[in-house]
Amino acid sequence: MIIDLDQLKTLVEAGDKTALETHIYKALEKGDVSKALATNAAVKSDLDSEKDKYHNTAMETWKSNNLQGLIDDAVKAANPTETPEQKRIRELEEKIANGEKSAQRAQLKSKALEFATENGLPPKFASKYIERFLGDDETTTTATLSELKADLESVIQEGVDSKFKDNGRTPPPGGIGSHIPGSIKTIEQMAAEHNIRNKQ
Repeated sequence: MIIDLDQLKTLVEAGDKTALETHIYKALEKGDVSKALATNAAVKSDLDSEKDKYHNTAMETWKSNNLQGLIDDAVKAANPTETPEQKRIRELEEKIANGEKSAQRAQLKSKALEFATENGLPPKFASKYIERFLGDDETTTTATLSELKADLESVIQEGVDSKFKDNGRTPPPGGIGSHIPGSIKTIEQMAAEHNIRNKQ
């Protein structure tokens, strides 16, 4: 650092802080910044922050200019380029496979709705939620719906038993409808009987 002491004295006496700082900055020489970094933590922190900004900007610029190209190259290396004919065949195979899946799904849904109807699941519930209970095939779908039916019947039976007890009566053994010969216990029938009991 080369400082003109006379000029520095004049600036100090004048009290012109801005001019004084400018004079000092102009007096800096090569190597002075390194010395400042070694002796002044605030200067080092400021310079590190600037370096981080520079590197982040440089990294983002590099990404925008090069990253997509590298990704594309890696994809091409993993999947050798298709000829137009190969691409057309692959797309046709995918369409056929998707069409078959859709057809199988529709058939499975139809079978599930049929099962739900035959087993007394409420039609509104079945039509609205049946797709959530579809499995990979008819067997798993039927098993899931059977479990659902059993769970619903259990919940309804518990509600009916609770109502009987609240009214000081004993529920019929074997569940709702079991005391009536030839009766078919469906969820709708159990719900209807439950409503009748409430009105008594």
